[in-house]
Amino acid sequence: MRKRASRPVFTEVQMYEYSHPIFIKGRYRVVALTENQEFNEDQIMAYAVLNSSGAKLRHELSLIDAKEWMEKLVEEDNVSVEVQQPQLKPRRVRR
Repeated sequence: MRKRASRPVFTEVQMYEYSHPIFIKGRYRVVALTENQEFNEDQIMAYAVLNSSGAKLRHELSLIDAKEWMEKLVEEDNVSVEVQQPQLKPRRVRR
């Protein structure tokens, strides 16, 4: 009897991604992404920049790149706030 060659079995694999906060500034945070719920610095796959509602805005491979991108977002927010604030005139004292 002839043996059949074994074939690889392809199954759908679900990969879970857990985020662990690393750095928070303004409305943004940098998180480390791991496959495990328990944080282990040796198992970090990547970093992500999230907004205050938790939406992933950027995916980076290094912590430095993620922090730089977040700093850029914070600066843009600060500039837009400065532009939107109306110029207030000082109150005059009535005599």
